[in-house]
Amino acid sequence: MITAMIKKILAIDADDTLFDENTAIRLYMNDTYGFRHTAADYLVAGPFENYWEHIWDLSPDKTHALYEEFVASPYKENLEPIAGAFQVLSALRMEYQLVILTSRDHRAVAWTHNAVAKYYPNIFSDVHFTPLWGNGEKVTKAKICNAIGANYLIDDSFEHCKLAAEVGVQAVLFVDYGWNREQALPEGMVRCKDWGAVKRHLLG
Repeated sequence: MITAMIKKILAIDADDTLFDENTAIRLYMNDTYGFRHTAADYLVAGPFENYWEHIWDLSPDKTHALYEEFVASPYKENLEPIAGAFQVLSALRMEYQLVILTSRDHRAVAWTHNAVAKYYPNIFSDVHFTPLWGNGEKVTKAKICNAIGANYLIDDSFEHCKLAAEVGVQAVLFVDYGWNREQALPEGMVRCKDWGAVKRHLLG
């Protein structure tokens, strides 16, 4: 009797892991508010929690308001895919069950599914939205990873990766963005600087 192989579950973040939010928000701010930032300006080291405040040199309230404008704009809805992701994920899906785990809120549900269908057809078995924002109960990505049995998490957030590693999920910190560049990686976490490095790490 032939027994089907049970694939390990690989959970993958959306923004700045599958989709290039970093470029889109820079273009939005330049086009809408006259900033003249270059790609290099959006890679300078800074804290994750108030990274845009750090880059734009604005107050927390003003930064939050402008980011919310961006989220509601076509720039956010129409993010481009990260280079190399589709090709690597097409190989990974042969060995892993792939799911998306994102902290995008309810406004993004429909166009997240549309973007996944457009840029990553037949790659993911599910999309999980993490309730981290708003006034309701907050649920971490680490908790959802455990709930769905995910063995791995790929994310650009050091904190998400750290929490995942603490509960036994093998965490891959993606790229060396300004907001995740300077942290020392704890046990259970590795950094992959692009999708090619992810492929080498997970497939050898």
